[in-house]
Amino acid sequence: MTARRSRRPAAYAALAVAMAGSVALTGCSGNSKSSKTSKKSSSKSSSKSKKKKIIGGGAAAGAGAGAAAGSRGARACGPGMFRFEIYSHAPNDHVVIKAVNTSSTRSCLVYNHPLIRFNGAKDPLPLLKDSNVMGGDVETVRPKGTVWASIPTATAAQKGSGKKTYATIEFSGSDLNGSPKGPPQRVDFRNAPVAVGASQVTYWQSTLNRAESYTKPKG
Repeated sequence: MTARRSRRPAAYAALAVAMAGSVALTGCSGNSKSSKTSKKSSSKSSSKSKKKKIIGGGAAAGAGAGAAAGSRGARACGPGMFRFEIYSHAPNDHVVIKAVNTSSTRSCLVYNHPLIRFNGAKDPLPLLKDSNVMGGDVETVRPKGTVWASIPTATAAQKGSGKKTYATIEFSGSDLNGSPKGPPQRVDFRNAPVAVGASQVTYWQSTLNRAESYTKPKG
């Protein structure tokens, strides 16, 4: 009898140890599942974040591409859709050409430099070389926008001997040696004649300051 009683407590102890192990394994299994679930949700969140970034970048890139495409779609300007002003700029060391796009809806492109003739001269003023280092050989003129060119008149030769009372302007094509874009537009300035002799004219520029920077005397 004594021997049988001593075996029962040992059996109970073994059973308790087995149950404790089972509980421990269950706890580990639960933690593992929770960890996997957390990793999955984190992965999904990261994936969504990446998708959002890609979508945002694509939209910005698309907008930029659309703007570039709009500029590429613009046609060459004709002088007939512009209003011109030509005047001596104080101090009288250069003459300014101002061209305003009169259209309220249409952008267009001006190439190279204005083909300007004073008082019915046979040939237009030649191009002032190296006068496009801050820009290019083409400018996009938006509706009601303005472009500028400048003519140096600081020396006696550049001023010439007589005052000019009118000028005609055409636009050059994309090729400097190509056909001009007309018809010529006449600009009268009888009330404020300008002195232009053996001079040159700059490329079209997007701002007055940029145009003047090539023709103002240095120093």
